[in-house]
Amino acid sequence: MAIDYARMARVHPSQKRALTLAVKSGDPARIERVTRAAIAVWNQIGAWPDDWHRWEVAVNDSRPHWNPAYLRDW
Repeated sequence: MAIDYARMARVHPSQKRALTLAVKSGDPARIERVTRAAIAVWNQIGAWPDDWHRWEVAVNDSRPHWNPAYLRDW
């Protein structure tokens, strides 16, 4: 499977914007929805962006400390 770099360049800025808005909303369910949607697109593209950890940090910051998320398991 080839990596679709052009698609990543197109969608990644809007994904970052969606994550920022979700974090600002303070809604854990929204943060998780945005993250799951981004992961689905990354998997279709064939690669995750270098800053994938931003999504993991956002999800974990919205959860209780005893219930961390590991995006590689999603």
